[in-house]
Amino acid sequence: RHVRIAQIMSRKGVIAATAIVALGLVACTVVISNASWKVELQGTTQTLSNGLQITDVKEGSGASPVAGDKIKVHYVGKLTNGKTFDQGTISFAFDQGQVIKGWDEGLKGMKVGGERNLRIPPQLGYGSRGTPGGPIPPDATLLFNVKLIAV
Repeated sequence: RHVRIAQIMSRKGVIAATAIVALGLVACTVVISNASWKVELQGTTQTLSNGLQITDVKEGSGASPVAGDKIKVHYVGKLTNGKTFDQGTISFAFDQGQVIKGWDEGLKGMKVGGERNLRIPPQLGYGSRGTPGGPIPPDATLLFNVKLIAV
């Protein structure tokens, strides 16, 4: 009789363990689905009529610059083949033509603490001239990761 009870308990234990594992898999699927949804929501790419593509990686919570404000950004610039051509920190007067057009356009509406990826078409970068003798070839699409540090 004790053996029979042990067998029944053993079967119930297996069934219970299977149910727990199944519920765990469902919970993991929900978490993964929700995580993917958040990434897609934060990573939505906007394509402007001039071909500039803007993706907010992280939304900032500080001030947004207006034309003429001195801003400070950290950036990494790459070519579409993945080669980094420049990186660093730079300060400049916002929306005053001191940098390539793709930056002036791509940083509009950004807030301090924010991070954006910019895909800049040639006409908003260095165009058909590229950087003669430099790392950017003619008609290059440029990829930048930019973090707004200060306004």
